[in-house]
Amino acid sequence: MIRALISCNLTSTPTQRTAKNGTPYATARVSVPMGDAGRVSCSLVAFDEQAVMRLMQLREGATVAMAGTLKVSTWQDRDGNHRPALDMVVDEVASTTPKPRKRKESGDSASTSTRAHGHEADPFSDLPGAGDIDWLGA
Repeated sequence: MIRALISCNLTSTPTQRTAKNGTPYATARVSVPMGDAGRVSCSLVAFDEQAVMRLMQLREGATVAMAGTLKVSTWQDRDGNHRPALDMVVDEVASTTPKPRKRKESGDSASTSTRAHGHEADPFSDLPGAGDIDWLGA
């Protein structure tokens, strides 16, 4: 068994399916960079409940980091050339694609509204890029 961490881009929007026993799982495909050798395609399947949930929140083109069990193989193209193939059973998913920024309300009404509801304002919200990355992977 090979335990791997890959950083890649989704080449398809994940699909959720249900196994015969009623357990949900998700599948997707990603493109993994291989340095000067180009990119290799990798098929993903997630059975872990959290991994399925996080994977289903993503769309084609998202940049992600995934960890799981990796299987390396080859396949033969139409011209008879052997190409590398990767299959991963994913158990951890983290999105590294920035979330869209919310529009700032004019004036100080946003912070007034936040204080009115009894919550402290985020002390880091004024930093460049604050709130761009979902560190929890959801």
